[in-house]
Amino acid sequence: MADSIVPEYSYNQSGKHYNTGRRTDPRIAARLWQQLDLRQSILNIGAGSGSYEPANCSLVAVEPSAIMLAQRSPGSGPAVQAVAEQLPFADQAFHQVMTVLSMHHWPDQQRAFEEIRRIGRSRFVALSWDPDCEPFWLTRDYFPEIIAMDRKIFPGLQQLQNCFARVEIETLPIPADCEDGFFAAYWKRPEAYLDKRVRDCMSTFARIQNPDKGLKRLAKDLESGAWQQRNSDLMQRQELDAGYRLLIARLDEA
Repeated sequence: MADSIVPEYSYNQSGKHYNTGRRTDPRIAARLWQQLDLRQSILNIGAGSGSYEPANCSLVAVEPSAIMLAQRSPGSGPAVQAVAEQLPFADQAFHQVMTVLSMHHWPDQQRAFEEIRRIGRSRFVALSWDPDCEPFWLTRDYFPEIIAMDRKIFPGLQQLQNCFARVEIETLPIPADCEDGFFAAYWKRPEAYLDKRVRDCMSTFARIQNPDKGLKRLAKDLESGAWQQRNSDLMQRQELDAGYRLLIARLDEA
């Protein structure tokens, strides 16, 4: 399995069209923004092309990839090219820190958490994935190497609780018609994973050297009806817990 994983991932290589497939889903955004005080300053780490950034607030984005920064819309807030492990800001420069599906790309997560505690005053709000969750059908049946990889690179909930004084954890179900295009967004639209344009907006697939075997199995199962039979219970659902979590950490407590 290990040989099928690309060891390093860069959005400069695979993120050229991220803003076409990765968009803000308003329902997920509403849950995220409920945890932020939009009257206070926000630093968005790993901001990408700007999805999930609330408007009409004091927000600065941090993003290491020039390709991603170039895709930010003209009306976006100011952005700085930097990494989470070395934030170019003074101590307590921001009231709040946020990040959306970015922590698994941080090579030194512990150092990044230290930086967040250094520059943030009140809270850290993150959308991430729980590596202890049960895999959904795509990784369970077609790409077991992905679940093995993700469990190594996503920070565990216990790790986060060890790094911050108090962490609240909320389950974030994914709607069946999710407007964003992250990895589990198409859980009820399996044919979407056969579209290279869809996969190109998922960093997970960029880490796999040869996804053809899993994709061929999925295509075959969709054509034969085996996928529909195996996952018939999903067709009755309007949302799915695929392991995504909202994490709210206090920064103003010892």
